[in-house]
Amino acid sequence: MTSLLRLEEAGLNAWPALRVAHVRGWVLRFAQGFTKRANSANPLYGDADDLAGRVAAVERLYADAGQPTIFRLTGLAPAALDALLDGRGYRRIDETLVETLDIGSARFAADAGFAALGTAAEWVDPASALQGEPAATRPTLRAMLERMVPRACFGLVRRDGVPVACGLAVAEGDLVGLFEIAVDPGRRRAGLGRAITRSLLAWGRAQGASTAYLQVTAANTPARTLYDAIGFRESHRYWYRVAPA
Repeated sequence: MTSLLRLEEAGLNAWPALRVAHVRGWVLRFAQGFTKRANSANPLYGDADDLAGRVAAVERLYADAGQPTIFRLTGLAPAALDALLDGRGYRRIDETLVETLDIGSARFAADAGFAALGTAAEWVDPASALQGEPAATRPTLRAMLERMVPRACFGLVRRDGVPVACGLAVAEGDLVGLFEIAVDPGRRRAGLGRAITRSLLAWGRAQGASTAYLQVTAANTPARTLYDAIGFRESHRYWYRVAPA
């Protein structure tokens, strides 16, 4: 079984921030406010000493950056931290499941309309359109993805030449992570989510990965149903604590 820490490190590598700072084992990420994953403090390492002092240091750094303070918490965080943040008025939001799938002996075939684009720049516009992201965020997303160190697959599924589903796969050793999976809202319930997911898994298996992982919010029942049908199972959960305004 892949450890929680390894999955967390791989997930951070697969969704890089534009800037990073460290506070005694806590990884602080900054990306001009685009996505909580890339703009939150991640307590991955270190002891549980002086939690209040460390929280204050994190708050100063995010204030200096002109951003709200957001913590992303997993089972790696000190046990008392969540209660401390709750006492300071931090809201708990967006509980998310990290799920894994053994693909070592699995056989996945790419959809006939699947294409792996060569660069992030080619992928960002069609993927952002499918995700419903505004054009203003696209330069930040492109800059983030261009900083990625592991190998990546910028995937699209097309029908009649038109992009109808997108997803990102990132391979690191024996792991492949799946991110940003989306389907044209007007073409849902047509098997496109399964098509893009299985296509990305086929790419990951070809890179030598034996375990796939993804992140899905607990409230996203349709996506969870899809991933459950493919065989993904929960590894662990994370959630955010957002500072009061």
